[in-house]
Amino acid sequence: MPPPTRRLERCAAHPGRPAVDDCPVCERPRCGSDAKEALGGGCAVCHGVVDEPTRVPASRLELLVRGVVGANLTAIAWGFVEAEYVQASFFEYAAPAILGAFVGGVALTASGQPRGEDGTRMRLVAVLYAVLGCAFGFVKEGTFGALSTSGDVVVPYLIAALACWLWTLPPKEG
Repeated sequence: MPPPTRRLERCAAHPGRPAVDDCPVCERPRCGSDAKEALGGGCAVCHGVVDEPTRVPASRLELLVRGVVGANLTAIAWGFVEAEYVQASFFEYAAPAILGAFVGGVALTASGQPRGEDGTRMRLVAVLYAVLGCAFGFVKEGTFGALSTSGDVVVPYLIAALACWLWTLPPKEG
């Protein structure tokens, strides 16, 4: 079986020369003289060093928006799940707890795990979205109104808020 033929490529550093292989560092095509003279295993373009792209850190506003979007999407999705467990014995309390924990976890993860004042603000936003997700479940289910003051509504709100706040507390420094 004949060896596979290499398509005709030109050297990245010397376009007038045909390429014989690819640089093991930057994977650009290189010519025979580049392959022989390579110090450090690279080519004349990369010199054996690949530059890592520089990343600009996200601003506080961008991190806040990420957290809010994550909390909002999670609250809506879990609101549909919450609607299935209204007045379902144990699950009418477990579902809001799970909703609160997920909303808090997603919000803080999406916002880059902020600490201090920013972390407290993000946790408060997450608690608000956990309660709104629970309210969405009640509205979707239709038995209770979202603004009802009965214990069947207030207790799940408190459970969702408490689970969200406790789930997102920062770990203690050891």
